Amino acid sequence: MVNHEGNTTVTLAVQNLSVRFGTRAILDSIAAEIQPGSITVLIGPNGAGKSTLLSGFAGHLADYSGLITIDGNSIGSFTAKQLAARRAVMLQSDNLVFEFSASDVIRMGILPHANATDEEQIEVIESLADRCGIHHLLHQSILSLSGGEKQRVHFCRCLAQIWCNTRLGASQYLMLDEPTSSQDIAGELRILNLVKEKSSEGVGVLLVLHDLNIAAHFGDTFYLLKNGRITARGEAGDVLIESTLSEVYETPVKIETRDQRIRINTF
Repeated sequence: MVNHEGNTTVTLAVQNLSVRFGTRAILDSIAAEIQPGSITVLIGPNGAGKSTLLSGFAGHLADYSGLITIDGNSIGSFTAKQLAARRAVMLQSDNLVFEFSASDVIRMGILPHANATDEEQIEVIESLADRCGIHHLLHQSILSLSGGEKQRVHFCRCLAQIWCNTRLGASQYLMLDEPTSSQDIAGELRILNLVKEKSSEGVGVLLVLHDLNIAAHFGDTFYLLKNGRITARGEAGDVLIESTLSEVYETPVKIETRDQRIRINTF
């Protein structure tokens, strides 16, 4: 991909990103990036700025300083429809107040891609619903579903959006803010295994996660935030360190490694 300046850049990046609310710095001079085919995880205590940083990557911030780019081009140069064709976003709250069916909500992910036929749309919706374990909910109102069921419906919507993106021949990004917060064990693994699958297909993934063990198992690159700043970044061995986590979370942390898998315990 060649940007407007003629440089080859395939990534979604923020540079010197700052967000303030009054005198409080929500994000302070953040530099971070999401690479296609990799799972990037934002971790840190409550109020660290993780969700705000995800919103920055998604292009949702109205008031900020710094630079946000997709493949080297300013995110401000993209229309809303163009952004929707490049990245899918799932926030913690859905804000839907109308009686849409679950099928209608998933179909919303396909709307930016008018070239998908009705038959293709139905096939995608039913296939994704099967894989997410919600096919039996397709004709139910989204308002009647449990929190976990709603979460899986919106996850399907994001996957539908990414499915259509594969036709573009451009980098694609999937951004999920605590996508398993309302899931049981089976639902959690179902979602995260699908995330891993999309990453293996070349999609750049950004996750906000609170469960450090899940993060350690599924993440490739980690950004550890506290008070709006990045305190550590890199692979698991660079970030998931007892002393660092204990300091950032202000609680004792013990890390065990067995069969090349990290297990993080608190005590």
